[in-house]
Amino acid sequence: MKKTLVMLFVGLAVLSVGASATPASIFIELLKELQIQRTDAAEQAPIQPTVDLSVDRSVINSGEAFILTWSSSGLTSCEAQGGWTGDLEIAGSLRLQSYGIGERTFSVQCTGDGGDVSSEPITVRFMISPKQRSNQAAIAAMMSAF
Repeated sequence: MKKTLVMLFVGLAVLSVGASATPASIFIELLKELQIQRTDAAEQAPIQPTVDLSVDRSVINSGEAFILTWSSSGLTSCEAQGGWTGDLEIAGSLRLQSYGIGERTFSVQCTGDGGDVSSEPITVRFMISPKQRSNQAAIAAMMSAF
C-alpha cells in the first residue's frame, strides 16, 4: 500500500514538473504537495471544545464529603452551575460537604473562542445514613413521650 502511494506521488510529481525532471526536483515537488495536504487537513479539523464533569460517588450520606472533578479543552474560563456556583479553573477538583437529603444537579459551563460549552449534568443523591436514621427515631420516640 505504501509503495503504491509513493509511486502515485512520484508519478504526479513527474507530471507537474515535466518528464525531464531530475530526482531532486521530483522530491521537492512531492514535499510541497505533502505540505499543502497537511496544511489543508489541519485547517479542516478544528479542535472541538469539550467539558467533562465527574463525581466520586453518586449517592452520599448527609454530612459526608464528595469530590467533583472537571476538565476542559479548547476553552479559557469555566463556571460552576446548578448545586454549586462560582468561577472555576479550566480543570480541577473540589471537595464539597453534603448536608440535608434529596438530589442536586451539578454542571460546568465553559467559554472560549469556540463559544460556550456545558458538561453533561451530574445528579447526586443525598441520603440519611443508617446511624442518622436511628438517632432520628430515638429523638422522635423521646419527644412523643412528653
